[in-house]
Parts: sequence; structure tokens; C-alpha cells
Amino acid sequence: MNKMFWRKRNWRTILAGSYIWQPVTDFWAKSTAWPLVGKLTGWIVNKNRYDVTFIPINKELENSGSTVLPKQIVEEMIRRSCHRVIIPICLCRVGCRCHDYPMEIGCIFLGEATKQVNPDIGKSVSVEEALTHLKRSIEAGLIPQIGRVDPDPLMLGIRMKDWNRFLTLCFCCTCCCIAMRNQLSWNSDMRSRMHRLEGLSITVDSSCDSCGKCAEQCFAQAIVMGREGAYITDDCKGCGLCVDICPHNSIKISVTAGEKMLSEAFRRIESYADIT
Repeated sequence: MNKMFWRKRNWRTILAGSYIWQPVTDFWAKSTAWPLVGKLTGWIVNKNRYDVTFIPINKELENSGSTVLPKQIVEEMIRRSCHRVIIPICLCRVGCRCHDYPMEIGCIFLGEATKQVNPDIGKSVSVEEALTHLKRSIEAGLIPQIGRVDPDPLMLGIRMKDWNRFLTLCFCCTCCCIAMRNQLSWNSDMRSRMHRLEGLSITVDSSCDSCGKCAEQCFAQAIVMGREGAYITDDCKGCGLCVDICPHNSIKISVTAGEKMLSEAFRRIESYADIT
């Protein structure tokens, strides 16, 4: 029944809700932190239904000389997946009327359950097509975010029993992404399930002049300004945006334990989504 219900949908009917997307999703995020009410509104993003990892990808990291890079995690997940679907738009950017990033760069969904996605809504693609989409997304300055996001299979009409065979690969901007835009509104448990990669180091050197641009851009508010410059707290999600925004190249990102980074990421992601 659920599948048939969504078979009747197309992008025109889904996008009809884009006019209320931002206020509704913002209200929903805030409500998850409210006593009692949060248990009802937050069930779809509880510890068994939401768990994501940010994948920092920027030129400094690419040119650091490391033989192990975060983007290999995403590439390998695409290759391991038995099925891949790309949707032609980003609902978050459409709903927020984004002016800074392409609305037509949508998510990639991975796993056996993606075969249930209505072909009028998402296109089944090859590994090569998915990797090309990944490259285009990175070049546009979007941040890959990969994990279990059960609101997505719910929205797409996937049978609930198959949600554990569905993985979301988002390409996010801080201005529109529901998770990033509402980072401080979610309850603390929800925020803790937005992970920074193991084996990744982000540091600030002495050339920092405390201009504060990095702190202004940090969606997690994980950068504190002090007399001696910026300080990155444990709340950092490792997205790498601060590295790109710093006008003095004072913030450095590097892989300190590449094999650990890959193994831990694969272990966590595959523990809650069987996509092979």
C-alpha cells in the first residue's frame, strides 16, 4: 500500500510542498528538543534511524600528500552498493530558495531498497554515473554527508522493513541542509549522531589573527575566538569549511590515521545499512 501510494506521486505533487518546506522543517527540528513532544516528533531520527558522517573534501586535503583520502569512503560505498538512484533536485535547496548552490544536484541513494524508488522520481544509475555525480557535487563546493537517514525512505515510500537496506549520500550546503541549518536546534542526542571522521585532524596555527570568519561560517558553532586566535572544540563535525574560508590559511586539515579513518567509517556505516 505504501509503495502504491507513492507510485501515484510525481515531482510536481512533491514540490507542491516546497513552499512550506523551510518553516515546517525548522519547526520540526526545534520540536525534537522539547520534553515529551520530542519523543513523538523525533521518532524518525532516533538512534536507530539517523546516523551520518560528514566527508570533508577540499584542495588542501587533496594536496596534502596523504595516500588515504576521505572521498575514498564515499567512492567505495558507491562501488559496494548493489543499486544506486539519483534524484534530479535537492529538496532542501528548492525549499529554501537557495541562491548559492545548484538546486539540480540531488542525493544519491544506495542499497537494495532503492529499487523501490519510483522511476519518475529517481533515476537508477551505474557506478560510473554515480561517481561522476559525486565529482560534480564536490566541484560545486557541496559537502558529502553519508549515513542512515530514515526520513528519506519514508518520503520515497520505501517499505519500512527495508529501511535498513537504504543509505543516503547527501551533498549539502550549510544554508539549506535541514541537519546543518538546524544544528543547534536538535536535541543533544541527535547532534551526537552527526559524526566527525576518525583519524582526521583540524588545527589552527599562529598566523590566525582572530578575524572570526571561520566562527561565523561554522554551522556547529564549534569554533571559539580567543586572544591568541581561533580554537576548535570537540563539537567540530569535521566538514572542513573553516579551512576553505580562512583568509590567512591558518587552519589546516590532514589525515593522521588513514587506515583507521577508512576502517572505522566503513564499520559504522555498514553496521546500520546493509547496501550490498
